[in-house]
Amino acid sequence: MTNPSILSYFLQGAALGFAAAITPGPFQTYLISESLSGGWRRGAPVAFAPLLSDLPIILLSLFLLNQLPESFLRGISIAGGAFALYLAWRLWTGWRKDADLPEEGTSSSQGSLRRGVIANFLTPGPYLFWALVSGPILLAALRQSIASGAAFLIGFYGVMILSLLGIALVFSQARRLGSRLVRILLLLSIIILVIFAGVLLKQGFFG
Repeated sequence: MTNPSILSYFLQGAALGFAAAITPGPFQTYLISESLSGGWRRGAPVAFAPLLSDLPIILLSLFLLNQLPESFLRGISIAGGAFALYLAWRLWTGWRKDADLPEEGTSSSQGSLRRGVIANFLTPGPYLFWALVSGPILLAALRQSIASGAAFLIGFYGVMILSLLGIALVFSQARRLGSRLVRILLLLSIIILVIFAGVLLKQGFFG
């Protein structure tokens, strides 16, 4: 049987990148909430957070998750649940003030990016995704050639970031429909974050 081509690995990476971007989770919820509350200039930087957080996640998921006991993943779940609650609380305090929506770019985009990195790093989803789905494909690609591994990563991150930017753009435009709609969507984001926090904490404490 012939080995998969470089193009094949690129397409596999692109498909998985799209799936990772649109799968609901705390990170996607945070991206949406930042786009709603601060517009495109605050939402767009969050889309690049996986580029900063995923390298250690890839290395840890491929090695540690196969070496350390289940308590390690439970610890990640507890930390992720706590951080999701923090994000929900931060949104809730702003929502309760009933203030006018800030102008785009008035809040720190660096702060949005930093919190996005933390949100992505402290959830078990990326670890499981790389350990169980993308990791074996990436290893097979690298064993074939460096170019195949690079093609997989380029396809994955290229499509994922473009998809996340698309999500940020769509929800940043919701601001133009009025502050009441944005407040409703923000409240929905808060509820979703609390639900995800509960799920993560349950996984961490009870398995």
